[in-house]
Amino acid sequence: MSWPNRITVTRLLMVPVFVLLLLNAREHWGYRYGAAALAGLLGLADAVDGILARRTGTVTKVGSILDPLADYALTISAMVTLSIPGILSDDRTLFLPYWVSVTLVSRALFMLGGMIILYLLCGVFQGLPSVTGKAATVMQIVVVLVTCASPDLLRWLGDWAWTVLYAVWGVTVLLAVLSLLGYIRVGSKLLAAGGHTE
Repeated sequence: MSWPNRITVTRLLMVPVFVLLLLNAREHWGYRYGAAALAGLLGLADAVDGILARRTGTVTKVGSILDPLADYALTISAMVTLSIPGILSDDRTLFLPYWVSVTLVSRALFMLGGMIILYLLCGVFQGLPSVTGKAATVMQIVVVLVTCASPDLLRWLGDWAWTVLYAVWGVTVLLAVLSLLGYIRVGSKLLAAGGHTE
């Protein structure tokens, strides 16, 4: 197994660890920040395995399947878990708003479904990278980081913390929707062309 694929498999295996850290976040602040740190590392590993695969010429079909699966596994797990009321502290009003989690989870499921359709109809299983898509991916990690830190942000910044949180959440949702629309356009062209790009 190539090193990029090993990194990707490790990313997948770390998702349950991330969820377990979040589920214990109310017990001690260290769990919250442990989950945030792990999410940041997994996001960094996502960039590293892609760069490494391209530079070493080890892009494989298995890797092209596992990489987006690892992305979506982290996204869906993070958004669902962070949306549980009281997951981060004793304050049950502090959690990731449903309009954020539903949007981001729906995007991940829609894109995964689209990739499966492309594979079944055209024999192509690949990501459809775009600037807005990459920006949305980065912002999703930022969402995890600031949401995990939200109990402390509220203590340090008071009501200003809500401004920060809603700004991050809003920008992320906007980028997610814009990138999804772009993926739909590109995916439609791939389907029309039988899976071949111009």
